[in-house]
Amino acid sequence: MSQSAKAEQFRKLHEGPEVLVLPNAWDAASAAIMADAGAKAVATSSAAVAWAYGYADGDLLPVDLVVATIAAVAKAAGDTPVTADIEGGFTDDLDQLSANVSRVIAAGSGKRSGSHTMPLQLPSQAPSFSPPQYCQSCTM
Repeated sequence: MSQSAKAEQFRKLHEGPEVLVLPNAWDAASAAIMADAGAKAVATSSAAVAWAYGYADGDLLPVDLVVATIAAVAKAAGDTPVTADIEGGFTDDLDQLSANVSRVIAAGSGKRSGSHTMPLQLPSQAPSFSPPQYCQSCTM
């Protein structure tokens, strides 16, 4: 399933009429179990992912490990949309934040190409948002 199809599926889940339940995965196995059990979408939990590797929550887990975990979760979840909690983006620098978000999006495909399958968008791709507007509203 394409990134745009997953993004649309994920967006529609927010419209109801059912309450959207987002079980939180911390690795590929937990994501696969959730997807196989019928979850309509799977989220990653920054705390659970960090704790699974022995780190405290709070942007302390190396971003490379976060991206690799998100890639494994997305692959294991198959066609089930995945949304990723990347905390504060693992940086205070806006250019690096954009690069980190791009890496997270790319990780959803399980490939290292430009093909994306995660239902995530950079703030600049979302309607009426640009990275500076988005980031200025954040507390990092």
